[in-house]
Amino acid sequence: MLLRRKQSAGSSGASAQSDGAPRVPSLGNGWTTPITPTDHPALLESLRDAAVAEPRPEMLIGWDGVRTRVAMLPFAPDELAGTVSTSLPIPDDGYRSEAEEYAALAQALTTADGTFRIVEIGAGWAPWSIAGIVIAKRLGLQATGLAVEADEERSSWAMQHAADNDVSAELVTGAPDEIAAALREPWGDTELRVVRAAGWHTRTTLQFPALDVGDMGGAIWTLPGTDVDYRGAHLDHHDVPSVTMADLLDASMVTDLLHVDVQGVESQLLIATADDIQSKVRLMAVGTTDRGNEGRLQEFFLPRGWGLAIDEPCTTHFTMTHPTLAGFTVQDGLQLWENPFLRADFPA
Repeated sequence: MLLRRKQSAGSSGASAQSDGAPRVPSLGNGWTTPITPTDHPALLESLRDAAVAEPRPEMLIGWDGVRTRVAMLPFAPDELAGTVSTSLPIPDDGYRSEAEEYAALAQALTTADGTFRIVEIGAGWAPWSIAGIVIAKRLGLQATGLAVEADEERSSWAMQHAADNDVSAELVTGAPDEIAAALREPWGDTELRVVRAAGWHTRTTLQFPALDVGDMGGAIWTLPGTDVDYRGAHLDHHDVPSVTMADLLDASMVTDLLHVDVQGVESQLLIATADDIQSKVRLMAVGTTDRGNEGRLQEFFLPRGWGLAIDEPCTTHFTMTHPTLAGFTVQDGLQLWENPFLRADFPA
């Protein structure tokens, strides 16, 4: 768990302008401690399952105790099925994510207080929400999560992934207003709701591509009047409902981690819904897909008082031709944002 630096006496805190949005007089909030690679081993060790796992056919069992069907990992070699991994994913796990993304989850869990709530937008098979719930329960926290995924097959994978890890889940489908109403219903014994929709700033109908199982880069945006996606790929598209951030963020409790991976529209989504996020989200992990999005998020959230704990830029190769900047990205970046206004030690 990272040490938190107290604001020194006499230093400038946050203020509010006439629009009600918090502002700070400089771009350093004086509270957020950066997470560096030297912090990764201790943070990731906090996720380790001390129990010795038995291998299971078709599955890779991670050092964190999470069981994943190798068929859900498009970039993983088939021979990983039936194996147990005990190594920390530093600098990465070799098939899905880098250490920074695991560190973001670890930071959210180690700073949670009694309960843990995660919302994952662009969830795929819901690896982060299910890992968060599994580990939170092991740590004695009461855990719930929402996994938002527009692709029908991958949302079905999320339900299977939940079952494989003994997480009670329900699938939420329907028109935008129907989904919103369902999310307001009591949870009962459900730990995870898988929402078959796109996360957006309005309830509407959007276009989403028909994807090959190995294509993890689907996005809701298409070039107007064409069948071309942000990478320049020609794909068939179909209508999907959208769900808003306000629908996803529970009015009665704080969301400990908002995990967003929406392939090129991250700043468009998060800036439009910033007020909802500011009031309900402690930590926000954003998969970034181009330098423009990275800069826009920094320009917007830093003046609002948020701290940037992890800033790992995306990797781009400007070789082929693509219709958008995100199309040149070969490895997503990660930004982990901390909302100091929801810290227990932040002054009222």
